[in-house]
Amino acid sequence: MKRVSFSLVPGQVEQYKALVDASLQSRILRNYILNEYQLPEDLRDINIGDRQGLKPLPFHFDEFTDERVNELVKHIQKHGCKANRSTLMSHILTQLIQKLSLQSQGLPKDRVMRHSSFYFERGTRELIEKFIPFRDRNAMIERFILEDYQPRKQNPILFDKPVEPEAMRISIAAEAFDKLDQKVSEIGTKAVTRTSLMRDVIEQLIEKLSNSDARKLIAEVRLKHALDDYKSRFGEDVLKEQLQQYTIKGEGS
Repeated sequence: MKRVSFSLVPGQVEQYKALVDASLQSRILRNYILNEYQLPEDLRDINIGDRQGLKPLPFHFDEFTDERVNELVKHIQKHGCKANRSTLMSHILTQLIQKLSLQSQGLPKDRVMRHSSFYFERGTRELIEKFIPFRDRNAMIERFILEDYQPRKQNPILFDKPVEPEAMRISIAAEAFDKLDQKVSEIGTKAVTRTSLMRDVIEQLIEKLSNSDARKLIAEVRLKHALDDYKSRFGEDVLKEQLQQYTIKGEGS
């Protein structure tokens, strides 16, 4: 990640800050640029608007997002229109603010939000983000809990704890947390907690979206990272030799 800055209209800056938590502003913008933003049909629209009293606003971009911005600027200039990174970013933010504003209008005004961190098996967060864009993750989890979720009955999964735990912060309506707490009371087993059920929620949601076994997919993510780490430390030839030994052992058993 590197720190980048754009000169933006002050009112626009304040609008975006009001809609998005400070810790998420860069990430949501990166996701929008890479996955959703489209240039207008009339490229001259990029320069529409008052550019007086500009205010710098910093973000953290990865190389893919930064390169995407550069490619869009070159595309606009190639078609004979004026543009630079800041004017393009102003247009991008205008579109994103409109999208976020529409989403917020659809939520009940008296909706009470709760925030909590839960521990999952390492690889779970990476996997869930393959199926759900980060900006939609909390809403999808909340909707699944309220509309679909039922704990697995008599399933040892509820009692399992992560071997390699990783934290994931989840922000959902208090109503969804209350439903989980109610299910914990109904199960009535000390070992089953809200965290146990949240792990079950995420695994069931992954299975619904992927039509595959969630634990197998999570294990595959962990395996990939383990192999990549081994390769980076000891080299590809040593990795192949080690894998061959495992294969021979498997065939002989």
